[in-house]
Amino acid sequence: MIRKATLAVAAFFLLSAAACGAQNTTSTGAGESIAAQTSVSAPAEKKGSRLITDLGGNQVEIPPVSEIQKVVIITPPVTSVLLEVIPDRNMIVGLSPKSFAFSNAEVMAKLFPKFKEVETSFVGDNFAVNAEALLQLDPDIILYYGENQKKGLINTGLPIIDFFPKGKTDPKVVSIAWDNLLREIFEKDSSEGLQSEWTASDQKSKELLEKRTGESKSALCIFSNAGGSLVVSGSSSFDSYAQSFFEKAGLRNAASGISGTAEVSMEQIYQWNPDMIFVFHNAPAQAILNNTIEGQDWSLLTAWKNKAVYDIPQTAYSWVTPCADSPLMPLWLISKAYPELYSEAEFRSELSAYYERLHRVTLTQAEMDSVLALRKLEQ
Repeated sequence: MIRKATLAVAAFFLLSAAACGAQNTTSTGAGESIAAQTSVSAPAEKKGSRLITDLGGNQVEIPPVSEIQKVVIITPPVTSVLLEVIPDRNMIVGLSPKSFAFSNAEVMAKLFPKFKEVETSFVGDNFAVNAEALLQLDPDIILYYGENQKKGLINTGLPIIDFFPKGKTDPKVVSIAWDNLLREIFEKDSSEGLQSEWTASDQKSKELLEKRTGESKSALCIFSNAGGSLVVSGSSSFDSYAQSFFEKAGLRNAASGISGTAEVSMEQIYQWNPDMIFVFHNAPAQAILNNTIEGQDWSLLTAWKNKAVYDIPQTAYSWVTPCADSPLMPLWLISKAYPELYSEAEFRSELSAYYERLHRVTLTQAEMDSVLALRKLEQ
């Protein structure tokens, strides 16, 4: 049995902001680059100010970079990329309370130690914004995601910048678009960003997969699993990116016949019988491996028998979504699916180098353990 996932589930998803911004969108093709949408369009009237075109196609006048001292960001997954680009993370004066809902505490202690001190109370349920509380933060720019989030911002009189890339469902295209727009805003060198990291990741994945023999493995992404509702990720959409990541890692999505996310029965999963299972949130991989989830018998599946059930890593955000660490996701998947091609030790080396290179942070072995290990069961 397959049933389309409810809006309540989608709203809580890692791209809950995307769900808010998915209205009135026009698809232009998942593989199309949208870097061009972030280019400076024309000289602005105010001295030193700039006119940019955001990912929603809006022309926005923003201050010169020297005058951007306070930033508010409402969209959770984009926040991970902002941390990588912004000149000083202490410039962030306002966040969504969901910004780091799927993050790793040890990594966040290095990336953004004071994130819990940043104001979040101005953002309510479903990203409703209290404009009066927002204005008290005195931001120079506001970063948001789609039409729904825009509603509470229109009359603030402040520069508001949309990060919802219409019609884009490839995590590579989306994460690069976010990075490019942020680098334009803060006048940072784009050659050091996610474009170059994705180029390196794609090349490495290609070289590894060329050595693979035999058929590709099938994989299933458990989107959520709580209260008897089991939701999986199907074909790529604004709320589901697993298939794109699987394809980049030489895996077949067992649920490719589903559009976006949908609730399914265990009987449907038995029919798919995936070689591997990757878990986003709610009941962790260990609960499946222990086979202790009420009403769900996972022991009949090939993935369970081979102990090929894994939690998807989280750093500043979950890797199953576009984020600052998206280029790592295909390589991590390859290390799990085809360890004879790419070992965990080799991936750890890449993870360490990536953080030194992009985030200028040194991860200890213990911190990498916390990212890559199975998540602990809640007592």
